[in-house]
Amino acid sequence: MMKTTQKLVKAADRYIEANGTKTFYLKAVELLQKADLVKEFQFEELVTASLKKSFNTVQNFSNFEFSDLPITIARGNHCFIDIYFWRRRPTVIHNHHFTGAFQCLQGKNLDLEFKFKEKKKLGKYHATGEVEIIKSHMIGPGHIQAIAPLDKFIHQNHHHADLTVNLCFRTSDVQKQHLSNYLFSGLRYEKNPKLLARVERLFRFTSLGEFNPKKLELDIDDALSFLISTEGLETQNKNFLRLRELLAKRVKKETGLNITKLFDLHETQLDKIQEEYE
Repeated sequence: MMKTTQKLVKAADRYIEANGTKTFYLKAVELLQKADLVKEFQFEELVTASLKKSFNTVQNFSNFEFSDLPITIARGNHCFIDIYFWRRRPTVIHNHHFTGAFQCLQGKNLDLEFKFKEKKKLGKYHATGEVEIIKSHMIGPGHIQAIAPLDKFIHQNHHHADLTVNLCFRTSDVQKQHLSNYLFSGLRYEKNPKLLARVERLFRFTSLGEFNPKKLELDIDDALSFLISTEGLETQNKNFLRLRELLAKRVKKETGLNITKLFDLHETQLDKIQEEYE
């Protein structure tokens, strides 16, 4: 399997160099169909190969921040191949800031596809609208799904086996574009790295000492991102609680939104889907 994936990224590089990345999701499907990697995939072989001293592939998720275990097993000049190991849990609803395809190698996925109709823009990186399921289908070993860029493919993957293994054949991130997450309740939030780093810095300051949050230069994106990223966090930290209350009131006043209620509505709908397909 390792040799085959190396051949795949070389073939993909040739295609991208000749045609660009916009239609790569179609080529990725074609290449995966021809490779038939399901027949080659063996769990123990992958464990052994990825722990060899010679295995030095640059990792896409170096801090293991996606899935239960992500491994980049092949890398070209313009693309790479990841393997994701999942226990029984869903991903968030998300689009993609790249193009390619994913294939189930083991287990079972319920894949939901969505359409987002924006109604109101909130700052630069947030919006409200309608999140509608347009397609649902079960994905088993061998099934291949194209990943078109950004809102052309919004989906959520529910992993319905004790272990599901998916392969992702993709381009590098498109510059100046970032993925977005969505709630069933209609909230869209872009994962802008600068905004996320700024909000994380603010959050960490709350655990280090006292400051007056009213003196901070925070806009509506800061407020929304802080509330979204810390939703459900239980703490007795007074600095954090004071800041969160202040930002929640501001968001309510400027947008009419209650972020906690939006997440509660999202979780209720998510539970219904899980019960329906279990």
